[in-house]
Amino acid sequence: MPVESFSVLPLDSTVLTAASPWGIPVQVLSETTSSNDDLLRMGEENAPAGTLLFAERQTAGRGQFGRSWSSAPGLGLWFSLILRLPIDDDTIPLLSAFAAVALVEMIRGLCIAGCGIKSPNDVLINRQKVAGILVETRVGRDPFAVVGIGLNVNHSRDDFPEELRNRSCSVAMAIANGNGKDKRELLDRNKLAAILLRHLREQERLMSTDPGLLLSTWNEMLIRDTTP
Repeated sequence: MPVESFSVLPLDSTVLTAASPWGIPVQVLSETTSSNDDLLRMGEENAPAGTLLFAERQTAGRGQFGRSWSSAPGLGLWFSLILRLPIDDDTIPLLSAFAAVALVEMIRGLCIAGCGIKSPNDVLINRQKVAGILVETRVGRDPFAVVGIGLNVNHSRDDFPEELRNRSCSVAMAIANGNGKDKRELLDRNKLAAILLRHLREQERLMSTDPGLLLSTWNEMLIRDTTP
């Protein structure tokens, strides 16, 4: 599915709210420390399932094991989603799997080859990281999970920190490489987000209706050897 090319446009909460399959108003922040931290607080204040928070810039974005996540302003999709469900040994593996599968399906739908999952929750294109997932949970009387997603969209090689340039890529870079072009075309992040949200909702439903199929799909998408 082609995504229209644009100059850099800001994320639009009205457009994203209309696109959200959960029917909850979407917030867009110009800057925050971490969208996951914000939604963890909102979840503890009874924000409903399907609450989404996007940030144009994160000053303390993080990935798995507390690793820092580079969130270049205005170039990617940095957002978090609240899901309310039992938190136990059965559901925790599904939470990373549903988001990873949704990301790979969205990217493959853009006719980008070489996309797969590096266990447990990174998404690679031709062995370079394009997206990461961070799942954080709260248990108790009203358990919930916050699923954070970072997707590199309009980055060029120089937009990454020097230590990541040989290990990271963006959707725009992958499309340009696939088309044999040296220069990337900037993508409409609002449209890309809308596509991704639909895939996330589909895979979230699969968590409850057919978790075995979800895990099987995740397993099929795994990249067995991620050595560069």
